[in-house]
Amino acid sequence: MNQTFSRFAMLVGKNNIQKLQNSKVIIFGIGGVGSYTVEALARSGVGHITMVDFDEISESNINRQLHSLHSTVGKSKTEVMKARIYDINPECEVKLIKQLIYTYENVKKIFENQKYDFVIDAIDVITSKINLIEFCVKNKIKIISSMGFGNKMHPEMIEIAKIKNTSVCPMARTIRSILKKKRITDVPVVYSKEVPLVPDKSELFKEEMPTEFRKNNEMPKKSTPGSNAFVPGTAGLILASYVVRKLLEIK
Repeated sequence: MNQTFSRFAMLVGKNNIQKLQNSKVIIFGIGGVGSYTVEALARSGVGHITMVDFDEISESNINRQLHSLHSTVGKSKTEVMKARIYDINPECEVKLIKQLIYTYENVKKIFENQKYDFVIDAIDVITSKINLIEFCVKNKIKIISSMGFGNKMHPEMIEIAKIKNTSVCPMARTIRSILKKKRITDVPVVYSKEVPLVPDKSELFKEEMPTEFRKNNEMPKKSTPGSNAFVPGTAGLILASYVVRKLLEIK
């Protein structure tokens, strides 16, 4: 074993580093939460990482997304993270899937020819999240889902719980209600108990602006939340921590 993961091996052992190197993880959504999740997975030695995202980096991403810099504006989020992963661990196998995930069938196609040890949902569109969660539960694929972290200022209020036990978070409330009708209640999620702030909806921030580099592409309609550098990133690191511990069967 080289020195890259030697400090982590002190905690989990060389055999577990090898286990992580043989693990396959797929993450949907490489934004404020997902970019930090990918970073932590790469730095933990996960050897096979698939990233699913359709978007390019825009200037408004810089305040909160790991891959977003003035030098990367206009570039593919997944391509920038791929280069970053290789700079961390050149031996990591990286696969990119650049598409929107709208339907259950879209999700199904992604899993047709590849098995994954864990799925991470860091998508911010509720219908897409529901389709991904439902598919994974029906097919007994391990998954953890990220809830809403916009309009929040306190990373210390983030928790892991089963979706049925969540509270306060508006996104979790909506997803919990939909999944309950589908008899899905035990999916683990990362969420915050913080009551969201009311964002400034003045003329400047009135509506979501499409990334200027993808004007001809369709974008899902969504409201624009306020955000910061520390809440989404913390959620992303918690997601990665959960997945790594589950892969290693560490509590």
